[in-house]
Amino acid sequence: MERARLFTVGYEGRTQAQLVLRLREAGVTRVLDVRASARSPRPGFSKAPLGRALAAEGFEYRHLPEAGNPFREEAARDLPGALARYREHLAARPEILTAVLEAAAGARTALLCAEANPRRCHRSVLAERLSEASPGLSVVHL
Repeated sequence: MERARLFTVGYEGRTQAQLVLRLREAGVTRVLDVRASARSPRPGFSKAPLGRALAAEGFEYRHLPEAGNPFREEAARDLPGALARYREHLAARPEILTAVLEAAAGARTALLCAEANPRRCHRSVLAERLSEASPGLSVVHL
């Protein structure tokens, strides 16, 4: 039996078309936007236009602001510290993990954020905690 998979993806350096192609290649059908604020200076990557574009391509889209990183601004100055604080934030709020797992259930799902490199993004911490909370879940960074 195949292990359940959770994907993560960052849109930095990609066009909408490239993002859609990467998601499609991985067989993703649902995208969970885990940015605290789904606004982007990049055209097409704010919540409404991104949601419409993904829906037009057959993907489900949902914004989960509660899964966002409240320490995002600090990350520019102290990335390891900001990620550690986010890890503590998740430990203090297990309902966030529950909400993400419930939102991901039943579909091949990708957690979406801006940062291209998952090691520099809170989504890697979130995915790590989700795999710990849900044994058998494997994480694939796209």
